[in-house]
Amino acid sequence: MDILKPLPPEKILLQRSHWQEMLADVTRREHEEACGLVPGKGVTSLAVIPMANALHSRVRFRLDPEEQFEAFRRIAGNGWELLAIYHSHLDGPPGPSPVDVAEATYPEVVYLIWSRIKGKWECRCFLISSGLFRAVTVVVIDDLQQSHPPSSSSEEAGGLPTIFS
Repeated sequence: MDILKPLPPEKILLQRSHWQEMLADVTRREHEEACGLVPGKGVTSLAVIPMANALHSRVRFRLDPEEQFEAFRRIAGNGWELLAIYHSHLDGPPGPSPVDVAEATYPEVVYLIWSRIKGKWECRCFLISSGLFRAVTVVVIDDLQQSHPPSSSSEEAGGLPTIFS
């Protein structure tokens, strides 16, 4: 089963609990870049899978290969797709670093980059492909209470969205 989407999204919808789970992960790992995967359906997040940074570095990340393999099996087994890869920049830029751009492997997957700006975590979303990147809108929605996520409209999920561009 292919867990990659055929076309990259223009925006993604992150359930509020998933946003908070990533924020807790990047906050907890203050001595190295945090990283993980966000599976989903369409453009909507369905889980967060924090993963070990195999490099244990403040300035780079690499998903632990064994954990990544198991996460891909979990994603495929649930019929999900790989929506996003997230990581943190402890002291780095609020967007993709030159290393992020050079090492990006999945052009159809968005990269959520958490950066600490004046002591506060912020997150931005990008598509990275062929040495270039562009911003993607992130909409934080209320947690879904239904079994099928909305395809593109945050209003379908109920509540007012929080939008980050």
